[in-house]
Amino acid sequence: MLGAANAASGPARFVRFSEASPLLAELAGRLPSGLDTLPPAQMETAWPRWVERRDREIRARLEQGDEDTIVNWTLFGTTFTSKPRAVLGAVESGTADDRELVLRRTIELISARVDDLLDALATPGTDERRLFARAFLQRKGLRVATAADRDAARMYLRAAIIRVASEQDQIDQELGATSSGNPMTEFVARSRLFRTRGLSLDTSLIPNYAVQQALAAMKARGLLAPGSVRRVAIVGPGLDFANKDVGFDFYPPQTLQPFAVLDSLERLGLSPARGDPEIVLLDISPRIITHVTQARARAARNIGYTVNLPLPRSTAWLPEIRAYWQTFGDQIGAPIQTRPTEAIAELAELRAVRARPAAVQRMSVSDVNIVTQRLDGEAFDLVIATNVFIYYDVLEQALAMSNVEAMLKPGAFLLANFSAPDLRSITIRRVGTTTTSYARGRAGNDSLFDFMVWYKAHAIER
Repeated sequence: MLGAANAASGPARFVRFSEASPLLAELAGRLPSGLDTLPPAQMETAWPRWVERRDREIRARLEQGDEDTIVNWTLFGTTFTSKPRAVLGAVESGTADDRELVLRRTIELISARVDDLLDALATPGTDERRLFARAFLQRKGLRVATAADRDAARMYLRAAIIRVASEQDQIDQELGATSSGNPMTEFVARSRLFRTRGLSLDTSLIPNYAVQQALAAMKARGLLAPGSVRRVAIVGPGLDFANKDVGFDFYPPQTLQPFAVLDSLERLGLSPARGDPEIVLLDISPRIITHVTQARARAARNIGYTVNLPLPRSTAWLPEIRAYWQTFGDQIGAPIQTRPTEAIAELAELRAVRARPAAVQRMSVSDVNIVTQRLDGEAFDLVIATNVFIYYDVLEQALAMSNVEAMLKPGAFLLANFSAPDLRSITIRRVGTTTTSYARGRAGNDSLFDFMVWYKAHAIER
């Protein structure tokens, strides 16, 4: 038996015009193409076609996100090459005063890593990342069998790296333009920063500490009672394939947030007294859906789930982050021994935890586009969405917030690290914010931090 989570959520449906119309009316003049020129009388007729088309467009962004993931893996991966990891604009092993020399060395390093990756893809074996990257290139009509094949694949990957570098430069410019010295003002400006980028599944452990800190603060304020969190939805749980910051690849792809949330709820005493809470994962990625489905099948055979926890040595983590890392998973499983190579041990400290099959059995997964679809008949105590809403524009964020609220119990909460559009027609409201620091910079200030906003469902009368 797979327990309570075996009853996965029912099929999602598209948002109805009656549900979207208050948002559309308030955003008049700021609507996207296809809606912006329609008079109100025609909008209702056009809505079903528009929302279905937008659903397809959002799902198509997964392809570019996968390409971004492969670029990150090419630059940072360790299992297919002995070359140093590459950072766009510098060589990780050391920078020189001569900018031209640094640039030339970076280009040479990236070219060498691309060649090593193509060699690895020629003989992928059973390696999940190599098989994924090889299949991705094959969908583009690219092969690695002959010298001519590799030349074409090499040109494609180099172009993809240049695209990612260009996009990052544009993002840096946008961030520079919004810099005001006020972290909260900048946070609001950054909340739609990736609205034109591909949808990437890449994830990491550290943002889950901010979730735990928010839950602890909400409990302290009496907003969450002990044992009150019975059903949780996680929007876009992510798949740790090639993290944008470090790209470690010496363990199989894994999902982290479902286990982190369950571990935190148990640690804080927010889980029900009898049994673990149900964790429902909402995602549009076939990779996520397949990954979780396979993990549940293994759990049914009494096989747990291994979560690998590399902590990069290059970052000056705060003591509380190290404490979180050292205790992670002790509520849902037990630590297991790891044997990293000498090269990996120089880059990161490593722990691993084997989550119990019962923890995996609490999880289910549903194909839901949080922007265009909603689930009827759901009643969640908590919804969590980290690094999700920043990929959408104002209307898409408003629709997503409306869909989240429809799945929350009255007075229940959404935790998300973005600032929602300030619209009267959105009745889910901010009731608090937690600021969580992760690391110190060279000057002693917080160099890595995050805002976690608490949104309360049905906070105002409709």
